[in-house]
Amino acid sequence: MLVSGYFRLPYDIPKVFWRYPMQYISFHYWALQGQCQNDMDGLLFDNQYPDQPKIPGEFILKYIFQINVHRSKWIDLSVIFSMIFIYRLLFFIMIKVNEDVMPWIRGYIARKRLQKKVPAIGKTPSLRGYVVDPELGPNEG
Repeated sequence: MLVSGYFRLPYDIPKVFWRYPMQYISFHYWALQGQCQNDMDGLLFDNQYPDQPKIPGEFILKYIFQINVHRSKWIDLSVIFSMIFIYRLLFFIMIKVNEDVMPWIRGYIARKRLQKKVPAIGKTPSLRGYVVDPELGPNEG
């Protein structure tokens, strides 16, 4: 919400990092601008002085809230829905990569560690060296 224009007006945000990349990938930027356009577009507000003309909502959007009035509120809504779809697809890919690739990477790292490790003679960390006599059973011998 810091870069969406809620706390600071859009033209007051520094342009180098916060305004251009961060503002346009922010969900709140599109939602706030669409909401303000939906609420104020087409309205007329009373002026402070009765003899002055009424203030249109487009004037307030453009000069007070610094919102682009040439872009439709439906474009803002379509950007929000496309962000939802893209984020869901991105997180789905991340989950699948984590499920499929990470076990392979962990196995590769474990094989490399086992190759470097010098085994102790007579001692094994697993149950491979444990032999059970089939006639006696595991608990009797």
